[in-house]
Amino acid sequence: MNKMMRYEFNQNKRSFWIALFVVGLLQAIPAAASKSYLESVKKNMQEQRLENYSESLSTFEGWVSGQPFTFFLLLLGFFSMSWAIGSIVKERDRHTAEFLFTLPYSRTSIYWAKWLAHMYQVIAIAVVSTGIVLLIGRFIGMLNAPWAVTNVMLAGLLTSLAFMGIGFALSPWLSSERGALSIGIGIVSIMFLLNIISGLNDSFMWMAKANLFNLFDAAAISGGKGLPIASVSGALGLLAAGSCAGWAGIVQRDM
Repeated sequence: MNKMMRYEFNQNKRSFWIALFVVGLLQAIPAAASKSYLESVKKNMQEQRLENYSESLSTFEGWVSGQPFTFFLLLLGFFSMSWAIGSIVKERDRHTAEFLFTLPYSRTSIYWAKWLAHMYQVIAIAVVSTGIVLLIGRFIGMLNAPWAVTNVMLAGLLTSLAFMGIGFALSPWLSSERGALSIGIGIVSIMFLLNIISGLNDSFMWMAKANLFNLFDAAAISGGKGLPIASVSGALGLLAAGSCAGWAGIVQRDM
């Protein structure tokens, strides 16, 4: 199992470091810029007494639950889906499947070793990104509720794991790595666009019902409400169902 996990780590080494750098950077920049934004909002609220400002917009936690959370979820969702949906199909496309599945390992152990490798990679990126946001928030003196920020980032991680579940379920049934990556990125992109469209008008709200980008209410979580059990169960349930479907596919299908 450990050897197979190292094999998968080596295959994804380059993309992992790229993902870590990009996701971490796009969390660090908004977090560092939050002080000037929040000070401007508070000044407007005091001088102009604007009532249309949401209370969450005046806190670091609320700021994190806005655009930084969207960037985090979008990018981590892209990489999570890409790694998962390419986990099996890339072996076939690179003509390494025959070698891999003739090794003295069962298909089950190969599949779950890949699964664990991807889980470690996604969780590592989420942990580093969360640490960056918390450290910057503490450094600039704007962090009031560390656990609220942590829960917001955890919501992004859980949603990304749900995307992984979809990717694992599809991977054994695809034959082209490039096509698989296109499908994976397409799924995330379409859900993101539907999420944007659903917020434009009340008549488009139906688009948000089956959208993973709306699985968690980041603004409510940033206010200290915690992670809703139904959303956590939904994310983990989709991960579990997709992972088991992928395992069934690799066991039953002729590679």
